[in-house]
Amino acid sequence: MMNFEDTLSYIQRKIERLDVENRKIIIWGMGQVASLYDNAYRIEKINIYAYTAKNAEQGSYNGYPIISPDEISCIKNPLIIINVKNQVYVREIEDYITRLSERNSSVDYLLADEFFFGKNADTIRNNIQILADKKSQKVYEELIMRRTYNSMQMSDLFEDDQYWTLPPFRADDINEVFVDMGGYVGDTLEKYLFIKFGTFQKYYVFEPDEKNYSALTKRIARLNEEWNLDADKIIPIFAGVGKEDGLFCFKEVELNSAGSHYVSETVGGGGKKVIRLDSYFKDISVTFLKADIESYEFDMLQGAMDVLKRDRPKLAISIYHNAVDMYAILKWLAELNLGYKFYIRHHSVRDVDTVLYAYIEEENETGQL
Repeated sequence: MMNFEDTLSYIQRKIERLDVENRKIIIWGMGQVASLYDNAYRIEKINIYAYTAKNAEQGSYNGYPIISPDEISCIKNPLIIINVKNQVYVREIEDYITRLSERNSSVDYLLADEFFFGKNADTIRNNIQILADKKSQKVYEELIMRRTYNSMQMSDLFEDDQYWTLPPFRADDINEVFVDMGGYVGDTLEKYLFIKFGTFQKYYVFEPDEKNYSALTKRIARLNEEWNLDADKIIPIFAGVGKEDGLFCFKEVELNSAGSHYVSETVGGGGKKVIRLDSYFKDISVTFLKADIESYEFDMLQGAMDVLKRDRPKLAISIYHNAVDMYAILKWLAELNLGYKFYIRHHSVRDVDTVLYAYIEEENETGQL
């Protein structure tokens, strides 16, 4: 495997050679992985021609036409973006595209992460310089390389204590106002209580899935009793978070409702509530934002501009759901010039649970993390 700079330079040149701006972009994949990239294509303003998949039938996906794979042979200058992670399926798709190219010599393809990283190689290089310690730089480089080659083996990068791995994030604070976005069934909440010894002011937790929210509220009732907490210290909110307030359609993206994200604004009623943090916390100061919200972390941050500028809370933001989050969120936050120091840690043996940490260093803090 090439080193980081060689890898980045190679895929950057590949993107230039393929002239991707002038190709008909066809996304192969409409399953769980593809759904996490829906927002990525929107953020990068990719002009999608169509979606396809094995045994695909005519219809639409996110407002774009669905075509069968065989139709690609009749399209002039297509570029297929493989939005699939399973390595067995990827090899099958690559074999199919090889056969397809015998009928249409203009067919080319890229893996989704290869496509986005190659287009944004200079941003990734600059991000390396933004990160505050060598460990973050090394982890970030390794993640970019392995995701480019669709490797899911990350065991040597694994670090425990997700969301609290850095000392400033573990410190007890009787005045801490913690905002948990993507609360699921309260797993982060329960771990938080043990790590912080039940010491905090308020804990707000957002969860938009009905089954998860029901389990969350039951867990809160148990934890209140076990930790002898006042009933108003943990505040569950049955809603998602985003760039704007509104009602949106959601869809599950993982088994057992472990993850869901909104896909479109509803028309004529219905849908689930999405809240802009600047609205909800207009008159409430917060000290810590944690988010794992299935590829909508960037939207959430853009809806929290006032909170970020006013409170400058600690941030523990998941950036693993799609390739765009791996570079765009760090770049955007750094450009706010709020004084944050940025770190990246990885908390899984697979290609999930990568977290961007950011905090304002106090004058009396010293030492290397």
